[in-house]
Amino acid sequence: MERFRYILFLLLAVAVAIPVVVRSRPGRDHTAPAAFSVLPAPSGYVQVDGDVRHPGVYPLTAKTMTSGVMEMAEPLRPVSTLMPAAAEKAAPVSGDAFTVAVQADGTTVVTKGGMPASSRLVLGIPLDINTVSEAELDKIPGIGPGLAQRIVLYRHKNGGRMAVHELQAVEGVGEKRYADLKKYFQPADIK
Repeated sequence: MERFRYILFLLLAVAVAIPVVVRSRPGRDHTAPAAFSVLPAPSGYVQVDGDVRHPGVYPLTAKTMTSGVMEMAEPLRPVSTLMPAAAEKAAPVSGDAFTVAVQADGTTVVTKGGMPASSRLVLGIPLDINTVSEAELDKIPGIGPGLAQRIVLYRHKNGGRMAVHELQAVEGVGEKRYADLKKYFQPADIK
């Protein structure tokens, strides 16, 4: 019985060793792909639509440039020129939205704007309190149509700009509600 276990152990050891030896032989043309690839965590998201094969939302990494985003979305025609000039070297920012228009001569015009507030909220991208509309404010949990109207009115009375902490000065926003709402906005207090 002991001899049978020894032979079984020896056969298992050989079965494990053979693939290791074969894989470590020099002269292999390619290496096997890793079982688990480590991808960099996205630093944000951008949206691409227009004349592309794959419109949608794409993750950003620290090294993503506008040209990289365009490559992921695949323009419908080969790109000869990207406009405006040097757009391919610009680093997109989380929440940017690009519309791609490929003209007949191959020139690609890329227009940069911002994602809708609803998309930004779903992706966890903070909103700019100075540019968000009343309808977009209404979509934020904890803000209804009445409070959205009061926020826009407060912003308008103060020259069209306000800092996030100024939400506390709007009727209906106390400390608790402010604590719940401030996470939806960019943290910079701009006035």
